[in-house]
This record gives sequence, structure tokens and C-alpha cells, in this order.
Amino acid sequence: MGIKFVQVNCQEEINTENWHGPDYRQAKAVLKHKPDIIIFEKANNGKTPNTIYNKYSCKNKPVKLVRKHQKWLKEKSKEYADAESGIPMWDNIVKLWSEGHNVLLYDVDGSDELRQEFFEVWKHTYPCALKNWLWWVRIYLREKYMARDIKWIFEKNKDRKDLTVAIFLQSFHWEHAEFLLKNPTKKQIWDYYFKDFKGITKANITGKIKKENKVFYKYWKKISDFNQL
Repeated sequence: MGIKFVQVNCQEEINTENWHGPDYRQAKAVLKHKPDIIIFEKANNGKTPNTIYNKYSCKNKPVKLVRKHQKWLKEKSKEYADAESGIPMWDNIVKLWSEGHNVLLYDVDGSDELRQEFFEVWKHTYPCALKNWLWWVRIYLREKYMARDIKWIFEKNKDRKDLTVAIFLQSFHWEHAEFLLKNPTKKQIWDYYFKDFKGITKANITGKIKKENKVFYKYWKKISDFNQL
């Protein structure tokens, strides 16, 4: 299976005062590249990455669900301005369907619970949060789920040839997921995420997470490469 990847960021801007309008890069990429698959940075909450849209042929897609989602994005943009950027992107997905191009849509990420944990704290401390080992625990766990989900997508579509896959993850998530998809050793994974934090070792990290955050500990037990007490 030959795969062409097209990774496209979307500007993330939580503070609506700094917002200058929709970021059209992903919307434009849909029409320019006409991907066979689009991978979204979105929780699937422990289910498969599949979405309801993939169940239907182009002419029978549940477009009403798209319009409902766009309405939700418009409302959400009052709080998180960058949500507005998704509205024209979905218009272009519907346009491809109307032209008979059956682009498949998949959601990859950790659960909403994991994604939202500490979000309100860290959104005001970024980029300082990069120096916090617990921030990297959250990132590592999310990206483990992303990589797992992407493997599932590739397996699901393994018989298709010459796929164009649009990666609508933030670039650093995609860079890290690509690393995990190469099946690195445990040592390589540890060094990639945690080696620069003094006092954090493979032997003690699980206990420290258990002490610091019950949500991270819950998912650490499920998917970490270093779950030991």
C-alpha cells in the first residue's frame, strides 16, 4: 500500500481577543489534495477510530449530521475561536462527497477525559508547561492512543492502493506519532519523552503519576510502556 501523507496544521487560538478569523489551510487542503482518508485530532472515547460517515456511500452520507456539527462549531467558537476554522473544511468534505469522492473520516486521540485533564491549567502556562514532566505524561498517553488508532486505520485500509491521507493533527503530535509508528524500543520511547527530567526514572514514574493525578494514572495503566510499581 503506497501512502502519500499531507499534514496540515490548523491555528489553535484559545484567546478570542487574538483571533483574526478562520484558518483555511485544512479547508483548502481538502479540495487541493482530494484525500482518500482524513485523520482528525479528536477523541473516539475508546471505540474504534471509525466514524458514522464511513458507513454510507457518497450519495447517502448523513449530511444533516455535518450541518449539526457545523452549528456546534459556530457556537463553540464563541469560547474557542479556532473552532470556526472547521466550518469551511466540512463544507469541502461534503463537496467531495457530492462529486462522488468517498473520503473516509477517522478520529484519533485519547479520551475526552484524558484530553481535558489539566487543560484549563496548562492553557495559561504554555510554553512553560513543556518543562513539566507531568505535561509530557499527558502528551505521551495521548500520542500512544493516536499511534494505536492510526495503525488500526492502516490495517482497515491495507488492501487499498495509492492512498492520499490528510493528517489533521497538530504537527508536533504527528511528528511524535510517526516516531511511535516505527515500533521503537522502550528505551527509545523513554529517551524521546522523559530522559531530560531529573528524578524521574522508569522505576519510579508510575508511583509518581499515581500520587499526582488519578486520571493520568488510569490511562497509564492501560497503555503505557512503563507501567510498573
